[in-house]
Amino acid sequence: MKTAMLIGILFSLTTVLLALSGYGTSAPVVNDTVDPSLSILAPNGGEAWYIGDTNDITWTASDTNIIPNSVYLWYSLNGGTDYLPIAEATGNDGTEPWLMPSVQSYNAKVRIKVSDSFGNFSQKASASPFTITYVPPLPPAGVTVNTSNGVDAVITWQPVTENIYHTPLTPDGYLVLYNETPYEDDQFYYFLAMTTGLSHTHPWVARFRNQMFYKVIAFKDYRGALANILQQAVQNPELKLSLTEIKEALQNYPWGGEK
Repeated sequence: MKTAMLIGILFSLTTVLLALSGYGTSAPVVNDTVDPSLSILAPNGGEAWYIGDTNDITWTASDTNIIPNSVYLWYSLNGGTDYLPIAEATGNDGTEPWLMPSVQSYNAKVRIKVSDSFGNFSQKASASPFTITYVPPLPPAGVTVNTSNGVDAVITWQPVTENIYHTPLTPDGYLVLYNETPYEDDQFYYFLAMTTGLSHTHPWVARFRNQMFYKVIAFKDYRGALANILQQAVQNPELKLSLTEIKEALQNYPWGGEK
């Protein structure tokens, strides 16, 4: 009898508790684990940007939960080993005007980072290096080669008087390079002479070669480095110093126009 009464009391108590309690269901909780989409448009490699100019860094970034002012930008002058800030906590409008630094580099990159409200972020750097240098001279015009004496090749050109923005400029000199093929790739042209004049004679070449191609480059030697680099080439012409090797040796040298 007591047992029956106890079971009845417990059953009644359970019924009361169920009547006094309830539960609800919350709205779905979305846990974003996807990094924002980010692409660098410029500079993404190969550009030539000039000291004193203002250029636009451009990118695209998207995410459903992106933070309004979550874009950070940096630049590197040594291929990404070290970075310096350009802008912090700026808006994701896809454009950041950048006044070019006064330091030259043939190995510059930019890096961009963007974050969302869940702590996800994407960070990318320029795909390959770009150049920061002084505004170069225009390419020499009127380059001609005269082999009428059947022995020598006399290369002549017109003087360069402006930079590529058509601002007056006097080059420090001209480089003359040669090659037996017409390929435009830098590695196929080899140093022949450096001169402040408007002509150079390649002696005896018409006697021993059926064809020869020449490249003339106007330059400004802002750092005074070119003469030192080419001195070894003059003393050892058999080394055939190429245009690519000259650029690699100069690194921070401001390259001029070419024709």
